[in-house]
This record gives sequence, C-alpha cells and structure tokens, in this order.
Amino acid sequence: MDAARLALVWCPCESREEARRLARALVAEKLVACVNIIGPVLSVFAWEGATDESEEYGLLCKTSSDRMDAAIARLDELHSYETPVIVAWNADQTTPQTLAWRCAGRHSG
Repeated sequence: MDAARLALVWCPCESREEARRLARALVAEKLVACVNIIGPVLSVFAWEGATDESEEYGLLCKTSSDRMDAAIARLDELHSYETPVIVAWNADQTTPQTLAWRCAGRHSG
C-alpha cells in the first residue's frame, strides 16, 4: 500500500473507558497518529436474530494506508466484543499538512 495516503479506521466500543484504552494503545504503538472518541452514540443493530440497541463510543482513527492493516489487526485483538465492527478506508483528499502529520504519527498539540 502507498505510505503517502491518509487512512481512517472506524470502530464502536462498549464504553468510554474501553475506547480510551484502545485509543491509547494504538497511538502508543504508533499504529495510528490520532484517535477521536465520539459519543456516546446509540447503535441499533441486528444480533442473533433480534433487533437490539446499545450506547457505544466510536473510535475514528487517523493513520497511513501502510499502517491500516496492522491497526485493524491490533484493534481486533484488543477489542472486548466477540465480533467487533472495524471498518477502514483510504481518504481521497486532505491538506498536505494533515497528510504529513497523520502519516508520520506526530501530533503538534
């Protein structure tokens, strides 16, 4: 994959504490440059033949396309859900400054 592309990873979590734990691990391991914790959000979903809902916290992770697969694998490994939803995509456009910061794994403050 092209290291010069910005990639995003989305994943809902059971609680704010879990979201924070996962975000800190991904940043500390330099798999992502930044994680926004969004929530709470109400999720309505089909599970085991029924419609259910729960309050969750979403992770929006910024990384580079060459780190995306490793970030997905680590998130899947650390997540508490039996079947976590992890969705990732390459961003089509961004500013040069955002690209340099997100893909280098640096935070300017």
